[in-house]
Amino acid sequence: MRPGSLNILRKGEKSALPALQGAAFGGIPVIHASPQSRGKAAFSSPLTTHEDIGMTATLRQQVTRTTATRWSALPVEISVAECGDGRDPHELAVLQCAAGRLAELFGARRVAAAAPLPPCGRYWIPSSTLLRPEASALGVSDGSQLWGGIVPAAWVATKLVSHPRRGRRAAAPKGWIDIIGLEDCTLPGWSVFCRDDALAAGLELLRGGAVRLKHPQERGGQGQRVVRSGEELGNWLDAASPQSLQQGLVLERDLAESTTFSVGFSTLPGGHRIAYVGTQRNLITPQGVAGYGGSRLEVVRGGFAELEATQRPGKARTAVQAASRYDAVIRHAYGVVASRCNYDVIAGVDRLGRRHHGVLEQSWRFGGASMAELLAIERFTLLPGLQRVVAETVESFAGERVPAGAVMTWRGDARSPCKYARIVEEESAGLAA
Repeated sequence: MRPGSLNILRKGEKSALPALQGAAFGGIPVIHASPQSRGKAAFSSPLTTHEDIGMTATLRQQVTRTTATRWSALPVEISVAECGDGRDPHELAVLQCAAGRLAELFGARRVAAAAPLPPCGRYWIPSSTLLRPEASALGVSDGSQLWGGIVPAAWVATKLVSHPRRGRRAAAPKGWIDIIGLEDCTLPGWSVFCRDDALAAGLELLRGGAVRLKHPQERGGQGQRVVRSGEELGNWLDAASPQSLQQGLVLERDLAESTTFSVGFSTLPGGHRIAYVGTQRNLITPQGVAGYGGSRLEVVRGGFAELEATQRPGKARTAVQAASRYDAVIRHAYGVVASRCNYDVIAGVDRLGRRHHGVLEQSWRFGGASMAELLAIERFTLLPGLQRVVAETVESFAGERVPAGAVMTWRGDARSPCKYARIVEEESAGLAA
């Protein structure tokens, strides 16, 4: 089977997907926001129509035995919405693979984004977090209609919301909210929008050690710089354009030793919810640049409360608590609609030996760990006794052999890594597999 492709099942054939396991859960509350029509964005997708997908047991059959709520209603069509700044071919290939597997899971059709919307609406997997006008153009009004998120302004989907501004007189974009308690679940730091504020914030942070500067729109650890003196900070700011600073800059405490956790949850139609905590790995590209190399997740049924209950005291549990607090205050303040939330949470010590932990950034869209989430959901779907799954995504330039049973989503080439996802471990009713 080609990477990202899906077999059409005929009578007597078995699914090419790994065995699906688990049971459906009731939906979780979401913050609803009415999209405002402020224009329409153009979306395109290379997907072709995929019909007549069969399965021995689909969520659509299972859901007839549950209460008909909005979250339990299953879509009849699924599409990828290619939006924002666009994605590389290898990222789009993973999105296409996920759309095909969700279509089979739901017993739905995978269709091109340009196809006319059905009266009952369509389920979308956006390539980026949607703005409200974009969601409105797709007919999306709440989290049950997409795997991703909707924000009121583009900057809300960036690192900027992870820190307060430096005082109420500091520059900020329209719609900025000063959130009480945000500093309890993030590192010491500031979000700034002009040179004067950046210099004042940086000098204040430098009293406690090195400071990390971050361009808020960059992903995967790119666009960052560590400064260790006021002179170094001033020189960097002098080289930055006023326009770039107006788009925002994050300054936060740099940690000398640290571990980064991925913490999040997903809610899908059919009333299915999962939550997870895990760690990320890095890779080195052929150009010698460090980048994202995948995630290994411990996945359980339910939300953050159920996840926290499974964790022993330690860094992972602290990371779950920080992500839960951050999720509550940020999404409530800005009215963010999200069915998929992922938070990067760091724990470590600074150069003075002080311990810190906090959320670095959020992702309310399909991301690098999403295929691991989807495989876990598949495993939970048909085995009611399954309580815990360890799943991983791997990205590698090393030319390593893809393990048997893994789902390869991209073969890789000179410019992009091979990508695959797999189930590593399962645990049912106290018995580990």
